[in-house]
Amino acid sequence: MDDNSGSNTSSSIHPLLTTESTCRCLSTCLKGRFWSLPSRRITQQIGVPFRKPVGQPRQWPAFAQLRAATVDATQKGPNLSGSPTPTVRVQGPGSEDQDDHKASLISQLKSIPQDTSFLRIEESTPSDKEWSILGEHFTNIRDLELDSGYDEGLNDKEMPLHWPLERLEISSASGQVIQTPFILQGRVKHLALIFTSGLRFEGPTNAELQRVNREAIERGEATPRYITLDEGTPAKRTIEVTYIPELVAQWMTDKYSKPHPQVESANLPPAQITTDTLEIVENDALDAFCRMAVALPHVVDNLKTLTLRSTHGLDFHYAKESMFVTVLPHLLNLQTLRLSVGDIFEDKEYLPNLYTKLPPSLSALYFRGPASLCQSKKWEKWIESFASKDYLPELKKLGFVLDLHYEGDKNGRKEVQAPEAVLREARAACDRLYAVAKDRGITIEPMRDEWADEFEHLRQVDDRWGAL
Repeated sequence: MDDNSGSNTSSSIHPLLTTESTCRCLSTCLKGRFWSLPSRRITQQIGVPFRKPVGQPRQWPAFAQLRAATVDATQKGPNLSGSPTPTVRVQGPGSEDQDDHKASLISQLKSIPQDTSFLRIEESTPSDKEWSILGEHFTNIRDLELDSGYDEGLNDKEMPLHWPLERLEISSASGQVIQTPFILQGRVKHLALIFTSGLRFEGPTNAELQRVNREAIERGEATPRYITLDEGTPAKRTIEVTYIPELVAQWMTDKYSKPHPQVESANLPPAQITTDTLEIVENDALDAFCRMAVALPHVVDNLKTLTLRSTHGLDFHYAKESMFVTVLPHLLNLQTLRLSVGDIFEDKEYLPNLYTKLPPSLSALYFRGPASLCQSKKWEKWIESFASKDYLPELKKLGFVLDLHYEGDKNGRKEVQAPEAVLREARAACDRLYAVAKDRGITIEPMRDEWADEFEHLRQVDDRWGAL
């Protein structure tokens, strides 16, 4: 599950060596240079941590409502009561030649009704053969969860398009190109990317990148790279390596350095875009959102509900930080924003000024940030802004918590529980913000992180916050 070596040819994406280029963002055609030079941060991407025990009911009021709106419960919608989810375990593309490749999956399907609407796939993503079997068996999949497992791969091109899919969750996948039209053409209403890393929404596959690089080496247009293993021992050997992130970065540079980069033909939007809800949780969440914005502007433009959670400091390897704060205010159809952002920006001005970048169309805002924000010189501007009826004029609901806290130097900052004195100061500062918002008729709502209820690795909103 490590993602910090940057030196193998597998699916795993690593801290990326990226270059400057211009990019087109959304339908507004943002101008400027948004791709970054290589980040020097020492980071380790986190794969999907342990989920809470299956037998433990999920207490997600807001999330349950979101799913209920996405999948019609009268048509065998997802079971939110905590009872077992229909689950199959697949072998994946690397095992297609095994004798039991088909039989292993077929035997699992005997106990699952063909008209079930909720399916979870674990241990890998299906091979093309496995997708075919699943497509022939199931007729009514509306809510699909794909957990790539420890191989972190993603093979989604043959995902059955006859399924009436309304919610798609992908977890663990790393360093791959998304190929399903459900995502690229905005066909699925609700998309969730959970602990993914380095996913791309356009461009060649890793195998295609490697092939082109090999051909360039053979023509003398590229230089092969080698590393030495077991140096100083009789087993010393040298092997050639391919740095996939560098090839990705070069492809992006070649595309976005052109005056008018085009949306790829596979990504061209249909007459009607269905995707209106997007969730990206941890690892390179904000970076992934930026990559989606340039590759799938038709999808991002259509969003009404957006959840972004980036609190672990593993973000911004492809995109510059400035790209995120440039894209955000242009989401003019966005109604609900759930933004959890920690002390993750290298430019210390971005977070204190984030209040100026929120889309004016918001009717509901749920913001979770670091306690240190209230110590910023800009904090009074936050108070003044929320007091003004001209600021976020459509806002009706507000959840706002500053309970995140970090310790350590810039190369090793770690999220820890905030000391009570720090938390108390942050709560007092937020009470002022609550008061001016209430004066505008805005309802102050309690904050709860639904994904922290799902994954043990994620820190829930501090339970001391409401008692201070």
